Amino acid sequence: MEQKKEFDIKTIKVYRTTEGTLFEVAFAIVAIIVWGIVAWMLYRAPAIVATHFDASGHPNAYGSPIPPVLIAGIITTVVGIAMMVTAYYPRWINMPVEITNIRQVKLLVRSVRVAAITILLIPLMIAYMLLVHLSTLPVFLFIAVLFAEIIVFCILINKAR
Repeated sequence: MEQKKEFDIKTIKVYRTTEGTLFEVAFAIVAIIVWGIVAWMLYRAPAIVATHFDASGHPNAYGSPIPPVLIAGIITTVVGIAMMVTAYYPRWINMPVEITNIRQVKLLVRSVRVAAITILLIPLMIAYMLLVHLSTLPVFLFIAVLFAEIIVFCILINKAR
């Protein structure tokens, strides 16, 4: 009688694939576009803008738009790159769904890559919020998109059992 091997995500190795390369190229293109748009928006920005908003969405602090946008841009770019690297090490990825087969691992890796590209949009959202439209709506829309991605991928991963 043949015994079935137990699935262990710690033994899974993710190699370079066409899909992975396409995600990496898309990540680089999105990063370049976002940084280009943010640089253009900062170039056209006034010297002083609203930099903080109260709970009702009214500005309550003012300053240069460059530090908050650059700090957010640098942090999210580094986080995005870290997420793209983490996609090659699925054992490091924490999910609320138990991973029991290779189909789930493929979806898990894809979800991290999609989230990495989405994370790159944060500096664009912050620049838009500070320089174009003084509203917290972009933040709520971004959070909704990110949660939708997470929920959809969790459902897909759970169904791939």
